[in-house]
Amino acid sequence: MQEQSKKDNFYFWENKIRNIDDILFSKCDKEKITRESVIIYIGILDKKKGLLRSGWSVQEDFSTALGFIKYVFLPTAFYTWIDRESNGFFIPLSPFDILKEEVLQYQKVVTKDTSNDAIRMERAYHYLNTLGRKEDGNSRLKLDKFTKDFNKLWNKDPENRLFLKVFSSAQEIVDFIFDENEFEEFVEEEIEMSKAELENLCQDVYTQPFINRNFINILNNKIPVWF
Repeated sequence: MQEQSKKDNFYFWENKIRNIDDILFSKCDKEKITRESVIIYIGILDKKKGLLRSGWSVQEDFSTALGFIKYVFLPTAFYTWIDRESNGFFIPLSPFDILKEEVLQYQKVVTKDTSNDAIRMERAYHYLNTLGRKEDGNSRLKLDKFTKDFNKLWNKDPENRLFLKVFSSAQEIVDFIFDENEFEEFVEEEIEMSKAELENLCQDVYTQPFINRNFINILNNKIPVWF
């Protein structure tokens, strides 16, 4: 319980942000990918800023994944979406409530849409606080609902999009990539792998040391943009 509580802490993640290169898209820990690990895919698009950031990461377990979403992804999404005064891509180092206040104060103009979007993001953050730190059926269902609702709200504008997908097992990635797609050959050409090869990769990640070490790098090289 103490370990889970430590991960649900801003300062724990602030330290990781400062010390891990490209924390959004990496295998952050030295530990192996296990069946307790949670794989995360995120996408951030802002055409006006010329920004496209998307890719894969893996977190040790459900508690770590929840902390990553709350303290790394959501603040980054908030800053990218709400702040219109700066260029470049930034991962904020402020607690969410302070970040919201600072960003809104910095804007020359805060439109009604901007204010409403900030409120929606804040609600998302507080909703994540209602989830239990330990994965159980209820918490997992709540997180699945959160990601679906999040994507429905933020992944519809061709100019500005945010996307979040959480995988409890590597095999779920195959379903996400192919998703009953009628154009399977096109998908295979796009990712430079057959469906069978991706299935084998996702099966072998738990048993083959080389694949385990390089799994996230392979996904980020082969399937960086999929939202």
